[in-house]
Amino acid sequence: MLRMVARNMCSLVRKMKTPMSVYGIEGNYVTALYSAALQKNQLEDVEKHLRKLLDELNRDKMLDFIETRFIPTITKARLLKESAEQAGMPETAVNFLKVVAENNRLRLLKRIILMFLDMMTAHRNESICEVTTAEPLDEVSRQKLVEAIQKHVKQGKKIVLTEKVDEEIIGGMIVGIEDMLIDISTRRKIIMYANLIRHPV
Repeated sequence: MLRMVARNMCSLVRKMKTPMSVYGIEGNYVTALYSAALQKNQLEDVEKHLRKLLDELNRDKMLDFIETRFIPTITKARLLKESAEQAGMPETAVNFLKVVAENNRLRLLKRIILMFLDMMTAHRNESICEVTTAEPLDEVSRQKLVEAIQKHVKQGKKIVLTEKVDEEIIGGMIVGIEDMLIDISTRRKIIMYANLIRHPV
């Protein structure tokens, strides 16, 4: 009976249409979580809490908890479920964490969360762009940059700009958008010219 239920769940996961294609073990968990959260109208709430959990996963105590073999899997699942409930996570996220722990997949948790966040970006039809400049962008420059980027992404996608200041690039900018990286920084030009001087063609 349990095998039949598992097969039916896997079949539902395969049939579920998602905003982006995901693969592997992580993809199965992400699809199941996305489907459950969508049906219960909890997508944004789940995303918010998983972002907070992602920060916690970079802390030593959480890493030790995940990686230790001295705590039984069932105990980890219980502790994680209790912590998630105390943190006010929606039921969908609580159940998701419990299943991940019970299936001994906690080492994949960070990758699963990152994939789910990518799924949410696709769900909102957004395109995340990270721009690095030597000085903060003014509003006019920011608007012109968004307009230029818009020409390189699928029509209808919303550009979400993440800005970073790094004085070491000296001038210009570095733009990362989807699978593209455009480096038109002054630092890059200096390195390029220095290499040409050392190794003339």
